[in-house]
Amino acid sequence: MQPPVKSLSSALRLLSFFNSEREEWKVTELAEKAGLHKSQISRILRTFEAHGFIERTPESGEYRLGRAFRAYAVLVRSDEDLVKVSRPIMHELNHQTQGTILLKLRDRGETVTIDKVESGHFLRLGYPLGHRLPLNASASGKVFLAYMLWAEVKELHTQGWFRKFTPNTKMDLTAIEKELAAIRRRGFAVSNEEHLLGARAVAAPILNGDSVLMATLGVGLPVTLFPRGRIAELGASVKNAAKKISRRLGYKCIEHNRTEIRGLGLKELAKGGQEKKYGRL
Repeated sequence: MQPPVKSLSSALRLLSFFNSEREEWKVTELAEKAGLHKSQISRILRTFEAHGFIERTPESGEYRLGRAFRAYAVLVRSDEDLVKVSRPIMHELNHQTQGTILLKLRDRGETVTIDKVESGHFLRLGYPLGHRLPLNASASGKVFLAYMLWAEVKELHTQGWFRKFTPNTKMDLTAIEKELAAIRRRGFAVSNEEHLLGARAVAAPILNGDSVLMATLGVGLPVTLFPRGRIAELGASVKNAAKKISRRLGYKCIEHNRTEIRGLGLKELAKGGQEKKYGRL
């Protein structure tokens, strides 16, 4: 057996310090805990951060695990594997709408397609697994934006994560803020030719048992099959399908009451502040 790579072992050991008892660390604290020099810790953290496995909290500047882990977590088989739970409902939605059905996670300022059910129609949209899109340019991405704190939305915008693909892609923060409020009211988002001319989509949030937004479910169709008059119909369909998946993941959906939705990994975003309350799912 070959001996382990010492530098890699040190880096991976740092990850073990992030757990439910201690989710955030300062560089100096990690250095003391690991018995390594601060400069070495900083280099390791910057490398992890560049690949999305570590991120800094906007409020405290401390480090926490990044969202890249979610994209890989779905590959680990479990009794409540997100893909396994979602797949039958995705097939139902595919049969109901004739659209391409997409299951997506968020990785920093992008969505990542982790599963799909292709449309059987000869006019259809093709989305490869692993396909990434900026949050501002897709229905699924806008769902993630709608349920995070506005300060983080602005931070992603400032960092250059938002990109313009068509004349319909929104880049202006005032327009984006208005649309995100509408998404929270109706419980689903719409992409109107914002990534690709001729393509329209709707998406809704999937929540786990802790009311944490963990994924999105979306339906995409060419605009010839998805005129504006079908937005309410398909929006209701994807919203109901996402609810079914959420319930199977342990989410307790109480109809006709307001519910709190927390962005993925953001349950302590508002330290000393107030978490937002949103409308019914």
